Amino acid sequence: MTAFAHFSTRLVPIQCRHIAWQQVVADAFPGMTTHAPEGIRAELAHWSLGSVGLARALSDRAQVSRIGTEDAGPHLLLHLLRRGTMVMRHGDQHIKAGPGDILIADDRRDYAFDISRCNDCMILQFPVALLTCGTPSQDWHGQWLPSHDPQVGLLFHLLQGLWLQREKFDELDEDTSALLIDAARMACRRAVKQDSPALPLSSPVDFALAHLDHPDLSTALIGTALNLSERTVQKSFFRHVGQTPTSFIMTKRLERACAMLAAGDGRTITDIAFEVGYNDSAFFTRCFRRHYGASPSQWRHRSLLS
Repeated sequence: MTAFAHFSTRLVPIQCRHIAWQQVVADAFPGMTTHAPEGIRAELAHWSLGSVGLARALSDRAQVSRIGTEDAGPHLLLHLLRRGTMVMRHGDQHIKAGPGDILIADDRRDYAFDISRCNDCMILQFPVALLTCGTPSQDWHGQWLPSHDPQVGLLFHLLQGLWLQREKFDELDEDTSALLIDAARMACRRAVKQDSPALPLSSPVDFALAHLDHPDLSTALIGTALNLSERTVQKSFFRHVGQTPTSFIMTKRLERACAMLAAGDGRTITDIAFEVGYNDSAFFTRCFRRHYGASPSQWRHRSLLS
């Protein structure tokens, strides 16, 4: 296994960050180019288990594009979105993914990603032959694996667990890569080919529930996304849930945080705050305490004892 490598643009002068980020991404993924603002905040960690490569990328809003290459391929790249949204573009097709979803790319093909701000993505890369076991390969490029599928969730949690154990990578058994490929194979059987982005959500409430992790989620953002006035958005929330958009968003974020705290999977309070849409963990803690009468750490302790 190669050594765990990590890069952050925070270590680079602001005016040079976009150039440094472009070079780091190109080194990790040959053929890939980033298009990012000058002061981009981004991080990339990567390592490998035999022929299986793993990476985690955190990024502000940006675009990445890749020119297909067969120099060391063919490989599949499974992009597992932990936070934010991504839109994959290839040819005239656009495929959108949200938290928990997976987008598949083939490194022999040209493609691009539009990445939302506060984006967190894990990437699993491996030779196509490992997935197909010598049988004729189908076209995996541009396929979408939905978060609600349990096989997709299994692969997602395996990678999450590996990340939490990153300080012990050198102690992992060599069969770990085979386990990941088996999980990827099961998930890919559920692949869905999308010729267009996901259908528009039916209501402002649906939109809010699907984008709770977005730190800028608000009445105005929902209205802009659905082409509705803010007054119409507010009326819709009162009619369907009896709350203002702001109150509903906060309540649902905190409910989601409760579930994460009770899971006992090692995520920090700050990680959970960011995953449910808060930019400030201290503000998250104040909101949580005001709503539940206990701090997030106290809630976690009680949940694990019950």
